Parts: sequence; C-alpha cells; structure tokens
Amino acid sequence: MASHRQRNGFTLIETLVVLAIIAIGLALTMPAVLKSRADARRDQCVKHLKMIGLALHNYHDVFRTLPPAWTAHTADPGPIPRFGWTTYILPFIDQARLFKELDTTNHQIDNRKLVETPLPAFRCPTDPTPSLNELRGSFATSNYSANFGPVAAPRWGNADFGISWPGQLPTLKSTDGMFYLNSKVRFRDCIDGLSNIIMVGERSIDSRAGIWMGVRGNEYEDDQVTDCSFGNEINAGDNSFSSRHHGGANFLIGDGSVHFLSETIDSQAGGPEEMGLYQRLSQRNDRHTVGEF
Repeated sequence: MASHRQRNGFTLIETLVVLAIIAIGLALTMPAVLKSRADARRDQCVKHLKMIGLALHNYHDVFRTLPPAWTAHTADPGPIPRFGWTTYILPFIDQARLFKELDTTNHQIDNRKLVETPLPAFRCPTDPTPSLNELRGSFATSNYSANFGPVAAPRWGNADFGISWPGQLPTLKSTDGMFYLNSKVRFRDCIDGLSNIIMVGERSIDSRAGIWMGVRGNEYEDDQVTDCSFGNEINAGDNSFSSRHHGGANFLIGDGSVHFLSETIDSQAGGPEEMGLYQRLSQRNDRHTVGEF
C-alpha cells in the first residue's frame, strides 16, 4: 500500500500571496490611521485654545480688561525678561499655585526654574519643539501667540544678533491688535465685534514657537505676540503664525470660538478699504465686519 506524505505549512507562492494581501491592506488603511491621528491632535489643539479663550474671558470678568501682552516701564530695548499674558492667565487654567510662586507683583523673573516648567495647556500636540525652547532663551515653550495686529513689530534690531547690532528699536507702545506692550484692551473697545477679531493663534517650531513666561526683553515681542501684517501670513516664515496642521493653523477668536484659517487666506496691504481679510481679522476697531470666514 502506497504511503501518502502529509502536507504541512504554506508553499512559497501562498506565503507571497498572503504577504501581498497584508501589504495592500496596510497601504489602504495606513492613510486613514494617520489622518485619524492627525485629526485627534488637531482636536486637542482646539481644546487648548478654547481653554485659553475661557481663561481670557474669566480674566476680563475679574479685571475688566484683557491681560497685557507683557509689562515694562519703557518701550526701549533691553535684555530684561518680563511676564506676559500667558503668565497672567495661569490662575484661570488651574495653575494658581505656580502663579503665586512666580510673584508677578514685582514684574521680574526671580526663579528661573519656575519659568522652565512645561505646561501642556500651552502646547500643540503636533509640534515637536522641546519642552524648553532653545531658540528663545531655553524658557518653557508655548505654541500659542497673541494677536499684535496688522502692523509688523520692529525686526531690524532683534537682539539675537547681539547688543552691538545697529538698529535696535523701541517696541510699539500701541497697536490695533488685542495685545501689545502694557496693553489693557477691554471688550467694549472691540467695536468690530468679538466674533470678528483674532485673539490668539498657533505658533509652531517652523517660526520658532514661543515661551509662556513672557518676553526676554522689549525687542523680543514675538516671544509672546505675532502680527498679521502683509507678507507675514500663516506659515510664511520666521515671524508668522504657524502650525504643523496641514494647510493652515487654529485661531482663537474673541468670542471664544476656534477657527482653522487657511495659509492662503486673503492678505493685502493698504488702507482700511484695501486690507485683506487676514489684516481685518487682526484689528479690533477698523469698523469692518468680516462675516463668515
């Protein structure tokens, strides 16, 4: 009687077929998985901005004004670290103890370790910037920057070039934005309506992110604020609002809502009638409402 050999396992062809099916399955599902993860990170970023919006509104309820972008006795440049708007809202994001330890009454940074504290509320999950921003003095990083308005902050004399670099300029004492040196903007000052004004936007590693402590000095405005001037559109470069979300960035609007603005948003220079949508959204009192955006 002839013996029959029992067949075990797969043939080479069968193995290759199975591997091919798995590879095709992965190719079909991976984009969806990656998109799902990106959407989750973007949603978390939106939640952070909404929390910041609520904190700013609560601050306004208590003090009848928004916090200053940062405080200083003079507009002149000088390497004196000062507290900024993100520090002043700490009690409203469950960081009252840290705020008390900072002792903001003297406006000076007394304890370096405290301002190196990583705060997840100020971080976008898509941004890979380290917890200490080495591009900004190694203070703790923030990915959220306040609206300075449609005019560019002085850039000629950024002190990164050294104190001997010619052209260091005083910071602007006021702007049409929501935050600037010693600003005390009230909601009633926002005659365009809060739903038509940018309050805070994203700032990623692509434009050096930011720091939550405040500013390293008056010549470092963009440690805390970002302008919406023509030529400084979203994801446009070193001084712009930016994000790692595809095609634009999340922005907190004055009414507490969060909108995703495209990097191709209409942007133009000129007077009130010629300004682009981006510039109009950055002004609190240009008497132009923008409708849907």
